[in-house]
Amino acid sequence: MTNSTKIKTLPLSSEACEPNKNGFCSIAVSEIIREGTGVSPGIVIGKVFVFDNKLKSIPQYRITPDDVKTEQKRFLTAVEKTIAQFNTIMDKAKGVADDDPLTSLLDVYMNMLRKSRLSRGVISRIRDNLVNAESAVKAEVASIAEVFQAMEDDYISARIADIRGLSDRIIVNLQTAAKEKTAHLPENAVIISSDLTAADTALLNLNKIAAFVTTGGAPQSHAALLARSLGMPAIVGIPDLLQIARTGDNIIIDGTYGKVILCPSQKNIDLYRKYRSDFLRWKRSLKRLRDQVSVTTDNVKITLKGNVDMPSEVAFLQQTGADGIGLMRSEYLYLNRGDLPSEDEQFEVLRKIGQQMDGAPVTFRTFDCGGDKCAEVLKSEQTANPALGLRGIRYMTKSEHLLHTQFRAILRASVLMNIRILLPMISSIDELLKAKEIYQNAAASLRAKGITLPENLPQIGIMIEVPSAAIEAKTLARHCDFFSIGTNDLIQYALAVDRSDSSVAPLFNPLHPAVMKLLKMTVDGASSANIPVSVCGEMAANHRYTAFLLGLGIQELSMPAINIPMVKERLRSLSLHDMRNYTNHLLSLSFPTDISKAFNDFEEGVRF
Repeated sequence: MTNSTKIKTLPLSSEACEPNKNGFCSIAVSEIIREGTGVSPGIVIGKVFVFDNKLKSIPQYRITPDDVKTEQKRFLTAVEKTIAQFNTIMDKAKGVADDDPLTSLLDVYMNMLRKSRLSRGVISRIRDNLVNAESAVKAEVASIAEVFQAMEDDYISARIADIRGLSDRIIVNLQTAAKEKTAHLPENAVIISSDLTAADTALLNLNKIAAFVTTGGAPQSHAALLARSLGMPAIVGIPDLLQIARTGDNIIIDGTYGKVILCPSQKNIDLYRKYRSDFLRWKRSLKRLRDQVSVTTDNVKITLKGNVDMPSEVAFLQQTGADGIGLMRSEYLYLNRGDLPSEDEQFEVLRKIGQQMDGAPVTFRTFDCGGDKCAEVLKSEQTANPALGLRGIRYMTKSEHLLHTQFRAILRASVLMNIRILLPMISSIDELLKAKEIYQNAAASLRAKGITLPENLPQIGIMIEVPSAAIEAKTLARHCDFFSIGTNDLIQYALAVDRSDSSVAPLFNPLHPAVMKLLKMTVDGASSANIPVSVCGEMAANHRYTAFLLGLGIQELSMPAINIPMVKERLRSLSLHDMRNYTNHLLSLSFPTDISKAFNDFEEGVRF
């Protein structure tokens, strides 16, 4: 970005943002400015949509008079469902003493639901204010709580928590009944949430979303990764934003500098329109690189590929001049559905991708279940620490039929496209050999049915994303065709840092001496068996790490499509000779402060 687009820090406003009767901020209301961590660059002037993923999503929107009866019926159905749930709990509690706290609390809840002020008030608000049921429930509970608080009575005050707990249960049941949780997204929506999991993002209508802001999270959180993959501006780490933002508020976000302006003044709207214009002009200037070859100044060719979460991203990837797909994730095939994707369904997805790619290589990663990526349809058991539990290849080899089905779909598609297979979370040679056995069985089962397969089956590579795999790289390299380094998890496991935890985010250091040594061991292991190695984690996407990675000997990088032009511009400005000297210098250092200084010096033009 040019210096002309640099943003000066503005003073914070202490005044609250009160929307007008239409739900939008009025011009007279003072703006609120907050600063977090920018994790995906860009500027958006849009409308807030609050996505409370503690209760999935809680949409707040206007309805027409014709929709009133339908919305009231939705609410009454949710109330009946809530009563039935409490009755079930009461039945299970039979035999408990009459003065048991649980029974007493359930009695309070049941009384609140039977023609109480809460129910009557919600019905009236839907009719009089023309709002959806969820909005009416929230508003009525807030009104009751305000009255109760004014009574200054300990018993009455205790009932406020009961009312709020009850409203939460009703909203959950409303959401369960809703067919489309985010159907009422405004155009140019800025999603505000506590955080977003992989499953949450699959619920969102990405066509209407312009940006993400989360109150928690870190630069490596899933919300940040998704935003960068889609080229959407995003900010993490603004703790109080859910308390002050409301759906429909005007908002400006600057994902480059991590600034949020809620209910902005006209002066700032005009100013940020200019900043946005400058930013987009800078982005357009990178398009000239689309047809340029990705070579260093000493004429060494570097392969740049794209990471793809969903097939809909392929068209955008092609606009960047990428050399292919370096990481095609398959998790979205399993999310938010009631059944498992069949072999034919997976084959059809791959066939269409193959048509779009027109012979360009595609690296397809088998399903990586684990952490917050376990799809409900798989009914995976939740563990105390899912990141260290049954995930990745561990899950897929235990549920062998899932991997067998996926392998068959890939093998059938390989006749029509240039595809190779990537296995996630390999930590030992046994896991790799077991997966290869399932692969050969899948091929044999297809041939037994008379299905023609290529003479040379698609190559199998492994993700290097746990320290044990990096340490055993030389052994693993003799039994697979390529490596792909997942730097996000490798750093997380090496440093014992949860990449989505904002409290330890500063410790997530890609250039920690231990991380650099693990990367070097991986490259050396690949070299010993003469197999290629690529990087598909966030380090590949950050042009500031390009010199270090290429200096290690890596000649293929895969990243979100939005990052390809910046990385290409960077590598075309450097010689491989200088990058190797720089990387060797970094590897010789032991203290993070020395590494950081050398890193910044190189970015400023110093050569080693």
